[in-house]
Amino acid sequence: MSNLESKASKMIGAKMAGLDPGSDRYQVLEVARRFKKSWIDLGGMLWRVRAKRLHEKWGFDKFEQYCQQELRIKPQTAAKLTASYAFLREEEPGVLRRDGVEKPVPDVQVVDFLRRLREKQQLPAERFAEIKQQALREEVPPAQLRRQVREQLPPPARSRQAVLRQLLDQAHRLADSLAALTGIPHAIVERALALVDDLRSLADPGGKAD
Repeated sequence: MSNLESKASKMIGAKMAGLDPGSDRYQVLEVARRFKKSWIDLGGMLWRVRAKRLHEKWGFDKFEQYCQQELRIKPQTAAKLTASYAFLREEEPGVLRRDGVEKPVPDVQVVDFLRRLREKQQLPAERFAEIKQQALREEVPPAQLRRQVREQLPPPARSRQAVLRQLLDQAHRLADSLAALTGIPHAIVERALALVDDLRSLADPGGKAD
């Protein structure tokens, strides 16, 4: 545990000392201290706090303010936890009942990646379902999961102008190579240069010749 984490844990412990152990506020603080053992527990608690606006009863106008000042959790981390918990609650509620020992819980980074992948709808529904089941069933490292998905994504669409500019670069290199070789007929070099001019006019109709 880092010095920063130790300090945060001590501050949380100090707050817990003055609260009723049976209160919601105490329970959220307790789960926050066990964050690294079970992000799902904390994600569920934070989801409940935000859904019921419990933070307002505890003197915090905004959910993010409560997370940062009381739990020492960055707003971005709180958002990832609650969104990932909500994703499992909607998509795979059985994962939320895993004990974390006999049935390990998936890494929060994996769940967050699956959530964002679903939102982007980059894969067919049946393929996304297969990847989701594999990721939640097996302990797949986040980097490996991202690599598997990248390999299955269709190549990004390229504009006509982008393709023409690439061909223009290739034509330039062809013309330069032909001109540098000895024994190449001048007519062939001229045709290569003419191709460069033609492609340039297509790639940049309003541009000027070099």
